[in-house]
Amino acid sequence: MASNDNIDSLIDDILEEHDEKKMVEEAAAENTEEPLPSDESKPTEEPPAEAVSEEDTVPENNEAAVDETESAQEAEIPAEEESNQEEEEEEPQPKRTPKRKKRRFSTKLAVGLFLTTLVIVISILLAVFILQTAKEIIGFDKANIEIIVEIPNDSGTEKIAELLESEGIIDQPMLFRVYSKMKGADSFFIAGSHKLSPSMSYGDIIDELQSDAINMREVADVTFPEGITIDEAAARLEEKGVCSAADFIDTFNSASFGFDFEEDVRDSSLKYYKMEGYLFPDTYRFYLEEDPLIVCKKIYKNFDAKLTRDYLGRMEDMGMTLEETLTFASIVQAEAGDTANMKRVASVFHNRLKNKDEFPLLQSDPTSKYVREVICASGEYVSENMKTAYDTYKGAGLPPGPICNPGLDAINAVLYPADTDYYYFCSNLETGEFYYAKTLEEHEENLKLAGLA
Repeated sequence: MASNDNIDSLIDDILEEHDEKKMVEEAAAENTEEPLPSDESKPTEEPPAEAVSEEDTVPENNEAAVDETESAQEAEIPAEEESNQEEEEEEPQPKRTPKRKKRRFSTKLAVGLFLTTLVIVISILLAVFILQTAKEIIGFDKANIEIIVEIPNDSGTEKIAELLESEGIIDQPMLFRVYSKMKGADSFFIAGSHKLSPSMSYGDIIDELQSDAINMREVADVTFPEGITIDEAAARLEEKGVCSAADFIDTFNSASFGFDFEEDVRDSSLKYYKMEGYLFPDTYRFYLEEDPLIVCKKIYKNFDAKLTRDYLGRMEDMGMTLEETLTFASIVQAEAGDTANMKRVASVFHNRLKNKDEFPLLQSDPTSKYVREVICASGEYVSENMKTAYDTYKGAGLPPGPICNPGLDAINAVLYPADTDYYYFCSNLETGEFYYAKTLEEHEENLKLAGLA
């Protein structure tokens, strides 16, 4: 009975194991053969208490599907293409710089042109400076005349350079001082009189100043007062033993030294003396028996120094030339003797010149006197036109040129006249008192008061 029980128990175990194995195989078969459920066959879950519409659920399903699709596509992109795509995405876009390059090019071009122009200008100025300096040092294109220069005792190079400039030997005293220092000539100049010339080089001038001085020459001081004529000045020079009167007159009216004012001198066939009015009244020192050319240059130089920019600017403001100003001033100088009357006399002539229709003639007595005592007294033939032009009782307006050499007071009176409405004046020849009038009737009464009628 026991063996039968064991056999039954063994059979039960085998059957039970067989059933379990069969169940496992069936389960495995179901897992492998059953297809994945699609969206259509997938059982829908029971909606919650609040029903969800199909529109609300579709986007979620679509988003899920898109995510799955994108994931699949990303999985299928080869690693090499992915890296290339990343490099293309990371590569920066090139900057657009055409306009900046163009602007930068224009700026460089402008700077280049400016620097080139600057270099050219500097080069030209430097070349001019070097040329002028060289001409000055060698004395090129200067007057070949001899001038006696007296070097005072204990004179330094600075004082000597200034003296040489004042005598017309050199034009650049600072350059002479530098040249002298470079030559080691300082403190070796010999005092006394030396014969020099503007045409000498700086080296020759220094050699002469280091040589023994020549014998001292006698000098003469000559004073030319305001209102003097060229004839009277020439007579004084001859009287003092400086030079002959005839030589001075000829040289003074024909010389040219290159001063700026010489360009404004009017040369007319109606003028008697070309340079009358340009002999500035002053006291001059000349050597006896001097070359007339040296005498004239000293007078020209003094006039040029007195003719300042202020005077020239005022003449321009008044619309007057240098020649007209000197001619006008010469009449005022001859008519009046003091500054106050000069300004009033000048105002009378200004008023007449502004009203030429009513007062065509200036009627100045000194102009008639100049014709009688200078032009006609020379003994030379002069045209009637010249006599008429100088005589303001016959010729209209100002004479062709000055009738004497005016001083600064007369020039100032013409440039800055008194503000009056006078058209007539006269003076007592004994007392010097002046009388002014607006009308002819008043003037005739003044003539009686002045003892002239």
